[in-house]
Amino acid sequence: MTDGFVENAWRNIRFRPAEVVRPQSVEELQAVVRAAAAAGRKVRLVGGGHSMNHVYRTDGVLIDIAALNGVVAIDPAAGVATIEAGRTIGDSIEAFAAAGLHFPTLGSWYTQSLAGAIATSTHGSSMTHGSLSDIVLGVEAVMADGSLRTFGADDPDLPVLRCHLGQIAALTKITLQLTPEFWLRCDTETLPAPAAFKNIVKRARAHEYVNMLFLPDLDDAYVRMLERTDARERNAAAVAQEEKFTKPSTLRHRIEDVVVFTLAHLYQLAPRLLSKWYGRKVRAAFFDDQGVVDKSYRVFLYDQYREPTENHRLRTIMNVEYAIDIDRLEDLLAALRSLLSEQRKQGRYINYPRVHVRFAPKAPDTLIALNADRDTAYVGIYVLGSVRHKKQIPIAEEVERLFIAHGGRPHWGKYSYLDDEAYRATYAGLSAFAAARARLDPTGVFGGDRGMDMFRDLPRFERPPRRQMLRSVFEKDEYQDIRLL
Repeated sequence: MTDGFVENAWRNIRFRPAEVVRPQSVEELQAVVRAAAAAGRKVRLVGGGHSMNHVYRTDGVLIDIAALNGVVAIDPAAGVATIEAGRTIGDSIEAFAAAGLHFPTLGSWYTQSLAGAIATSTHGSSMTHGSLSDIVLGVEAVMADGSLRTFGADDPDLPVLRCHLGQIAALTKITLQLTPEFWLRCDTETLPAPAAFKNIVKRARAHEYVNMLFLPDLDDAYVRMLERTDARERNAAAVAQEEKFTKPSTLRHRIEDVVVFTLAHLYQLAPRLLSKWYGRKVRAAFFDDQGVVDKSYRVFLYDQYREPTENHRLRTIMNVEYAIDIDRLEDLLAALRSLLSEQRKQGRYINYPRVHVRFAPKAPDTLIALNADRDTAYVGIYVLGSVRHKKQIPIAEEVERLFIAHGGRPHWGKYSYLDDEAYRATYAGLSAFAAARARLDPTGVFGGDRGMDMFRDLPRFERPPRRQMLRSVFEKDEYQDIRLL
């Protein structure tokens, strides 16, 4: 936070709230909410700041819940844990692992707060385990009048709180269903894109953990399967992957960021000539864990080493991700492949050419989860807002229109180029969510300044802030120490 402005972790959202408050206890949080309600001010909450849109933006009071990060209770026999809502995923992983418990699935980042991850239906990739919202057994929350309320497993309002966008209440405690410790082995396979598209759903249903990376410039797809193993010792591949990121100095990471930034610009200047070479660079960066054997959370968190060592001003990533009915995935991927091929014929090449596909089973008990009421495939594209982004916008918009035409739901925490509300028709529980919000927060204290419109008026980066980007290379705060979980 500088000069009263707040930025998200990805450096693509910047705003100035009237006030930022960091309560040190639940009682302080209650007092802040009561005072805001009495003054007619809006309240939003932030944890790790990982959302790429306006989901926590406010001109009112922004509450940072990072200090509410304790472990309340862990029951190893039942596999149940209760933690305070501001605790990060990384801190939670360590506390649970010490008790012999693991998350059944995870996304790829560990600096998110658990409350924020749940609020936006954050997910990994498993047709067995669903999203983080799906393992919530109960929550404690500060309501709009400042009162404290507990929502247990049998409470009819818990399906609202499992994915609430910060618009219902301020979570203070979260109870989760975990699983006994387990280890995984990672195996990857390269396939021609059409063959991979045809079989990926069958594979996702047959294996516990499957995801896929499609590289359109190479017309290949890379299927990543994680299998449980009886091994209880990290192998050489796991150690080598760790050392790849931990051995280089911060100076080396700074130089690498400048090199990547330069290469991405060169690719956009001569994309026809460099597309295959650049695609191979992207492939090498993201499928470098073949054969790794390690604890489950280390294998899930394949970006655990990258995030602290990347400058997000030079790599301002616009991740557009939609949740698609799994039965429509093959048709969508074929249409997407055709669309990107036509764009390339016209000389339009996406500047971060990769498409990520992940999975989750339907969530019957979370009203507006991304995977609510249907088996789901999450399909995401990545665009660098810092590299000739103005020319990328028409390509990204066409891709997003394709997602929408296939009944897609935009990820509540990701970026969107289009302010299109067609997704509302795909949620059977959206009206019930709105009714619950009106009942639980009748004065709209947590309603934010935008309601459900977190995708409206997002920064387009038609003119990237080059001065800030160049200055960031020398700023200490852009780089963090790698944390080994």
